Order: sequence, then C-alpha cells, then structure tokens
Amino acid sequence: MTRIVAALVLALWPALAGAQFYPDYNSTTVNDFADILPADTEAAIAAQLDALRDDTGIEMTVVTLTRQETYDPDATLEEFATGLFNHWGVGNADRNDGIMVLVLPGDRAMRLELGAGYGDAWNDVAEAVVQDAFLPKFREGDYPAGITQGVSATIDVIARPFAANSPPPEPAKPAKSGGLWWLWIFPLGIVGLIFGAKFRAKMRKCPSCGKRGGLRIEDETLEAATRTSKGRKERKTTCANCDFAQTAIIAIPMVSANRSSSSSGSSSFGGGSSGGGGASGKW
Repeated sequence: MTRIVAALVLALWPALAGAQFYPDYNSTTVNDFADILPADTEAAIAAQLDALRDDTGIEMTVVTLTRQETYDPDATLEEFATGLFNHWGVGNADRNDGIMVLVLPGDRAMRLELGAGYGDAWNDVAEAVVQDAFLPKFREGDYPAGITQGVSATIDVIARPFAANSPPPEPAKPAKSGGLWWLWIFPLGIVGLIFGAKFRAKMRKCPSCGKRGGLRIEDETLEAATRTSKGRKERKTTCANCDFAQTAIIAIPMVSANRSSSSSGSSSFGGGSSGGGGASGKW
C-alpha cells in the first residue's frame, strides 16, 4: 500500500509542483485582500470601474495582496499577474480588452496587466502610468491615493482611448530630469490628460502656419450612437498660433451588443486573457 501511495505521489508530482494557487475574486471591480483601502475609497474606485464597463464594455479590476509568496513564490511578478488575470478571465473573451491593477504592498511591487487585445504598442503607455501615477504616492506609503490616482490615469489614457479605437500616444523624448512626463500634469489630482485624437492633433503641424503644438480639438455630440444607428459629433479644430479654424462632422460607431449589455451588477468576468503585456513597478 505504501508503495502504491508513493507511486501516485511521484506520478502526480509534476502537476502538483506546477499548480497555481490563486485567490478567488469576490468582486469584478475591487478585491482588497491586503486591506489597504478605506471603505469610501474602495466604493469610489468600484463606481469608476462600473462606469467604465457600462460605457465601453471594458472590464478593469483592482486586486491587492499582501505578498505574492503566499500564492506562488516561484513565479516572477509578471508571470504571477498574467496567471491571475487569466485564471479570473478578466475582459471580454473576443476582444481581450481587460485590465488588472495588482498591488502587493508587502513586496513593495505592483503590476498593471493588459489584456492580449492591446498588443505591445500599449506597454510604454502602461509603463508611464505606473511610474507617474501609481508609484509617487506608493513611495509615500499612501496606497489609497496612489491607487485612486493610478486607476483614473489608466482609464483616461489607456482604457477609454482603446475603446474608441485610438492608437497609443507616442512618447516625446524625456526631459533631462527623467520621468515619463509626456502623458499628464498633476497640479491637483489628475488634470490636463492628453490622449488619442487630441494628442495627435496637438503634435501635428498646423495646415495654415506650419507650427506644431498649437492645434486644439473640441468635440460636441450632436446625436448619440445606439445599437441600431450611428451617431454624429461636430469636431472643431483651431490653432493657438494663428487664426486657423476648421469644423467637421464625424460619425460615431454604433454601440455593440456586448457593450450595451454590460452591467455594473455583473458578478463574473467575461473570460478574457492576457499575453503578459503591461508594466511593473517597485518602490
């Protein structure tokens, strides 16, 4: 009998050794297993993520764990985050557009994991979000502020532009002082975010004076899109360096069935996966 048990253990050992022990989620928005978020902060973040899902269909989730070693000590941070992302199935299974924010305060490490649908082009943007939005407050020990700030930045410069089919912004050359400062300015919270069409327009040459950095775009929705018809918006482009002004009517794509059926009351993820894209940070 002893030999039989030993033989079974040896036969199953490769599978047991490679097993991944991930926590089960309680919510599709915020799972604060490390207990670092006050109740009101957690509720505010969850409301943001619910709104994002309702507006765009993108599932974004925040998870905090005290340390990685409790679950998988042998994996790298990147491997662990990708495994947890795929175990939970974050994001739409067809679009693979989910996003996971993983914070490990005991390890002083975090990971912003992107679904496979984003591709490598968004990794630099994720790196900028980690370095400029999450880590400054984490270094001060203020995890609620860092997560709040980082989630807002991720939504504004990654999730919503991606949902609008905008390509990732190309970073400018960093200043001598270092830092990926090209995405945002933080005077009081996160303001002045520049992304998508507005970012690209700003860096184009004005067709009238030929100068860069002066173009401004303002959009006004004339007719909202529905599941059965396209919408329309009026886009006004002006130049701060001259009197150039242009107005155009642009079609807004129809709302997909997947997006319109999203609900903040959803209790499960959509079966999405990640190929390991995103960015990590330590403090």
